[in-house]
Amino acid sequence: MISDRFFGFDTMSPAPEASAQSQTWLRLLIVGGLLWFAFLGVRPLFNPDEGRYAEIPAAMLATHQWVVPHLNGFVYLEKPPLQYWLTAASLAAFGHNEWAARLVTAGSGACTVWLVYLLGARAFSRSRGLYAAAMVSSMLLFAVMSQLITLDMLLCATLTLSTVSFCLAQMVRDENPATCRRWMLLCWVGMAAATLTKGLIGVVIPGGVLVLYTVLQRDWAVWRHLALGRGLALFLALVLPWFLLVEHAQPGALHFLIIHEHFQRYLSTVHGRYRPPWYFLMILGAGSLPWLPQVARALILGWRTQTPSGSFDVNRVLWMSAAFTLVFFSLSDSKLAPYIVPVLPPLALLGSGLDAPGRLDLKRAAWLQIVLAIGLGVGLAVYSRHSLSADPAWTLTQVTPWVLATIGLMLIGGTIAQRLALRQPTRAAHSLAVSSFLSIFLLIIGGASAISLRYSVKPLLDRAGPRTRGAPIYTVNGFDWTLPFYTEQAVIPVNYQGELDYGLKLAPERALATVEQFVAIWQILPAGYALIPKDEAAHLSQAGLPMRVLAEDFNNVWVSRQ
Repeated sequence: MISDRFFGFDTMSPAPEASAQSQTWLRLLIVGGLLWFAFLGVRPLFNPDEGRYAEIPAAMLATHQWVVPHLNGFVYLEKPPLQYWLTAASLAAFGHNEWAARLVTAGSGACTVWLVYLLGARAFSRSRGLYAAAMVSSMLLFAVMSQLITLDMLLCATLTLSTVSFCLAQMVRDENPATCRRWMLLCWVGMAAATLTKGLIGVVIPGGVLVLYTVLQRDWAVWRHLALGRGLALFLALVLPWFLLVEHAQPGALHFLIIHEHFQRYLSTVHGRYRPPWYFLMILGAGSLPWLPQVARALILGWRTQTPSGSFDVNRVLWMSAAFTLVFFSLSDSKLAPYIVPVLPPLALLGSGLDAPGRLDLKRAAWLQIVLAIGLGVGLAVYSRHSLSADPAWTLTQVTPWVLATIGLMLIGGTIAQRLALRQPTRAAHSLAVSSFLSIFLLIIGGASAISLRYSVKPLLDRAGPRTRGAPIYTVNGFDWTLPFYTEQAVIPVNYQGELDYGLKLAPERALATVEQFVAIWQILPAGYALIPKDEAAHLSQAGLPMRVLAEDFNNVWVSRQ
């Protein structure tokens, strides 16, 4: 049996029934954790983010250039390098493959789940901590983002580490000042890691939460227990070296990273990602499924407290953490759905009670999953008649078995949960969490793998067969971000800027500005390869450009000069 000491604390022996419930939750989380990591390598990398965030650390590993990140050979300073460093270590340890490339993201998700359990067990009860951990791990947005390579899950883990460490510190600040200081130093480490993952929001979000919590709860004593001197010194020691080194190696890097990628991104539509202010409420509603009733109640009512003003209140810290993060990103003029992943852990903790309101929420969540399953079935039927796909018959054939299996799981789990919700809520929660978790993974592992020809260049390259190593590779009128990772070499963009704009300005000679330049070079090449959109390839072929089609998918053709 895994002891409480393994999880970082001791508790009094629970009642036999509560102990049995906790052991069931623990077994489910362990099995879920095995699945969490087992299938990371079964599907190709997605365009665009997975290709980008796998290629940058692969390039670091190949070139030993650890200070200035490079994407496809171009300087790429959109984000700090912590995840790149960690992923490079994973690739070095486990090889150049999808499993190793996704390990940091999956590990970040698993660490976040453990942190949710840790705080829930200490602040509430062991069974509630396990329930909250199961909730967050089976939320749609959280589970999906834990299996995709982006920076958002590592940011979520580091911000959650800050919040959990802060709460655990303040809970013992009066009776055990030494333990309080240790937890607060870990909180500062979490903020430093968040800053090295996505920049200044690693400080802005925890700082905003602290200030607003203090005003709401009038807990002014918290400021005497921040380990401010040691913590700030530790934070600067961890963060400053890279910022100074990157500016020295690449003058102007900090202006681009801080002014352009923080203030201009947040305050303008320069990146073309504008969404209305209510956008993230919609994403939160969909992303928290099937636990939307619990999340909604936590967000609406979680600010209430029975803790006297001036005393530390875990609930209010959690609520402020979720609410401030949600509002902060909602006010930005640049919005992407994964930004609000850090909102989910605190809301899971707040919504994980199984009192009378919690049981009603559980019943509503079970009915919601049943309705979603029915809606998924209707959507499958509608898709067969009104598909947005270039080849609806092929896509439908590929995904139908996986979608039907998902529908079956959701219906079974939802039906069991709604019948048990009021009488046996723990078993109902087991059923809902397991069915939701497995349903999401069926779609990720099976459904996404089945249609990988639509979102990754790997199936295209596999169809094409062996190629001449070292021969130049061009990508015309676009950029497939998975191409550099799978070819293991930088490719030459033709008539493209986009994400490479900053690097292209520094090294324009590494690209071709026009298709005409590409045609002139291609005609005299002894060997080479190109990824070209179908319509452009047809046009070039009609114009007499020599090329041999090796493979094609729905959008592109892969051609050789030989």
